[in-house]
Amino acid sequence: MENKAGSEATVYLYDYIDWLGVTAEAFVKDLNGIDADTIHLRVNSPGGSVFDARAIYTALKQHKAKVVAHIDGIAASAASFIVLAADEVEIVDGGFFMIHNAMNLVDIIGYFNTSDHDQLSADLDKSKQMLAKVDESLVNDYAKKTGLGKDEIRSMMEAETWLDAGEAVEKGFADRVYDGEVVDGRYDLSMFANAPDAPGKKHQNEPTERELEQALRDAGLSRAKAKAIIACGIKATAEDQRDADTQQPQRDAGEGSRGYRNDMILAKAENY
Repeated sequence: MENKAGSEATVYLYDYIDWLGVTAEAFVKDLNGIDADTIHLRVNSPGGSVFDARAIYTALKQHKAKVVAHIDGIAASAASFIVLAADEVEIVDGGFFMIHNAMNLVDIIGYFNTSDHDQLSADLDKSKQMLAKVDESLVNDYAKKTGLGKDEIRSMMEAETWLDAGEAVEKGFADRVYDGEVVDGRYDLSMFANAPDAPGKKHQNEPTERELEQALRDAGLSRAKAKAIIACGIKATAEDQRDADTQQPQRDAGEGSRGYRNDMILAKAENY
């Protein structure tokens, strides 16, 4: 957060929206400490937790200040929902806006008997129903902002729709396009089906996860197997980083999971 001269302040949302990036708890706490007439919300985010995004959205809506959102690179997934809280939304020429259906990360490992299968099926059905409710809440908010019909919004979300700056304004998700330098897209977008190529990489010779996935598929693996291999590597890297940082809050081992034998299922609702 950055205070500007007079009664304006700038807030940067330049990260993932989750426990490894920007959390709702930290964002809302800082936001509520701002006493300004206008808040400039600068966004370059691939999204993250839909529930953190909802809390951030609500805090922005309830703040007394006028909120102007500036999409400096991408506002994808949960981030696209957050910018709807702003009174005005502008997107840089060359930026992207993306909406899609909410997703669950479901990791199923272990041995199952018939009772386990029944319980697993019941829990997956509950998860599906929860995702449907999340999707419908997003449809309502997108439709309210844009004036588009709900059926059209649902179709766009189902298709994982990426809009460039002009299209975002044409569809009503943004109010105007502004000239500026696009913030480098240093996020891995390989988890998305239709993501455009990122504007930049952290390291010139470092492959993105999209490139790694393509290499695995070129070697004969299915898309699902390639993504699973990459996901395991990401999970291990994240856990190593978390363990190395003594200041990082530890995640409750029981959060988002149930006590199946051999930890058969781990499901966490996210809107990536």
